Amino acid sequence: MTSHCSVAVVDDNEALNRNIAALLEHAGHDVRSFFSGEALFAELDLIDGCDCLLLDIQLPGISGLDVMRRLRERGEGPAVLVLTGAADVPLAVEAMRLGAFDFIEKPYSPDALLLAVDKAMQHTQQQRTARTATRQAAALLGRLTPRQRQVLAGIVQGNPNKIIAQDLNLSVRTVEAYRAQILVKLGARSTTEAVRVALAAPEALADIAA
Repeated sequence: MTSHCSVAVVDDNEALNRNIAALLEHAGHDVRSFFSGEALFAELDLIDGCDCLLLDIQLPGISGLDVMRRLRERGEGPAVLVLTGAADVPLAVEAMRLGAFDFIEKPYSPDALLLAVDKAMQHTQQQRTARTATRQAAALLGRLTPRQRQVLAGIVQGNPNKIIAQDLNLSVRTVEAYRAQILVKLGARSTTEAVRVALAAPEALADIAA
């Protein structure tokens, strides 16, 4: 089972790390502190279940940028807020290119930090919700036969039954039968709902079009 925390803080400055953790905990967040990139990657399940990662750009051993590169290779993960000093802004910009959600320049106010964390967490939760919807839609589309997928492709393109029938060399009545079958397999109450399912899974939709 994947572990969970609201925010993971990665900073080798022990005093600063604990101050940030105390601030976040006071605001109601479940916080885990790490003092190196190595310590963070020793708990991969925690990374996957975390909503926000506060990451110091200057770390001993595995650097902040290296942490970002590894997270990018892993794919899905929490939104990353990069903590940086004024001299490190170019590094923070590079971290943004690697997928960081935003960066916070030291010194920062407690209110600014909490606001940034809240935004990052909302982003992570929205992304997870979207990915879940995409996976569910793709699973539904996987129930369709190749011919049903071709008919659905025509429906998504806005083509009437007559045009779909001509394109697929079928009778209009056969296309109507396929449309009914598609609704049943997708659990859709209408053609509009079926189209929404298809559009929720862009990759699967591309496969249909192909």
